[in-house]
Amino acid sequence: MVGSYDVRMGDRPVGTVKVEKEGLYYRFSCRCSLSGEVLCRLWLRSGGKEIDLGLCVPMEAGFGTEKRMPVRQCGEDAPEFFLRPKGADTRGNFVPISPEEPFRYLHRLENAFLERRGSRLGIVIR
Repeated sequence: MVGSYDVRMGDRPVGTVKVEKEGLYYRFSCRCSLSGEVLCRLWLRSGGKEIDLGLCVPMEAGFGTEKRMPVRQCGEDAPEFFLRPKGADTRGNFVPISPEEPFRYLHRLENAFLERRGSRLGIVIR
């Protein structure tokens, strides 16, 4: 995982994350070009899970964040770094359940949970 990676917001790159190994920890150093109108959090996606690495704050002619995490918590797959607006719904996609229609996401139920939103019952897929 050690190296330099792009940080994406949607489909466009907005900065970089430098990952260094320090003993049993990884140090993540993020620097991004953001407008500052919306606060954003840096996320790491690896090994089928997403990890919040912190809020990007003003620093060095842009925005960024610094974070240390144990190596064992970071996953072993290739990392992907992205920004989400602070407070964005991170629970996943809500798929309503209907007894008249087949459920098309059986292969994704391992990381899903049942939820009621208003009067609708559905599955939230991460």
